[in-house]
Amino acid sequence: MRHVRLAVSLVLLPLLSSCGRGDIGGSDLWDRSTIHRAAKAKKLVVLMEAEFKPFTYKEDGVLKGFDVDLGKALADELKVDVEYRERAFDLLANELIQGKGDLVISGVTATPERALSCSFSEPYYLTRTIALLGVPRADGVKSLADLNAAGRKVVAQGASTGQYAAQKHLPKAELLTFGSESECVLQVVQGRADAFIYDEWQVREHARRNPGTTRVLPETLSIEPYAIECRKGDPDTLGWVNLVLEAMKLDGRLAELYAKHLPGIDIHAGLGFVKK
Repeated sequence: MRHVRLAVSLVLLPLLSSCGRGDIGGSDLWDRSTIHRAAKAKKLVVLMEAEFKPFTYKEDGVLKGFDVDLGKALADELKVDVEYRERAFDLLANELIQGKGDLVISGVTATPERALSCSFSEPYYLTRTIALLGVPRADGVKSLADLNAAGRKVVAQGASTGQYAAQKHLPKAELLTFGSESECVLQVVQGRADAFIYDEWQVREHARRNPGTTRVLPETLSIEPYAIECRKGDPDTLGWVNLVLEAMKLDGRLAELYAKHLPGIDIHAGLGFVKK
């Protein structure tokens, strides 16, 4: 289908951002903005972790995924090239703050705590946090109440919202954190942990790939909105990113990304949930 592109061109962006100028920043605010600097440099630098299929992953050494295509869509709107820089998930926010990238697009959940150090766009996807259970180790677990017990061992990726959900909802269980998603899955598959707390699409995919050693506990621990991270104090960039996301919702481009990367997703008001 032909897409309806943004009505606001890059040429008009400085004019839009100048509305209400004066004592609140003036032209310096626009000159310092990430989006203005990226336009001048002809390149948008996106930070991401490369191990979060189907959002960010590598296939034959090539970065692919929903978030990779989303970053390309933003760069296309800006009429610049895109460069992806891979980092460990727990380093992404600091790398952004230090100016080593322009945006973080990497399946990041917007939370009040994280919003103290960065600014989040409007959500582009919703997920539930659920549990991947080990078989036969967790055969007795029928609910979260069963998992929240002394003697149960739960794993989560460090600095992920899965870790925070486990701390909040499973305080009686022993919680261990690991640096990557694959390490956490291995703990469950090999019977060293009862459960891995993570995002729903990924949990269901791991259960599909490991049918004899894992199963899904579908009870919801939390609902998580994925959003794009921008640096604090940069309203022009945040406003522009939100404008592009809204245009992609309205003209069908976001729905096309769901269909391409997330088959089986229900779309509600432009946001996705896994069909039960």
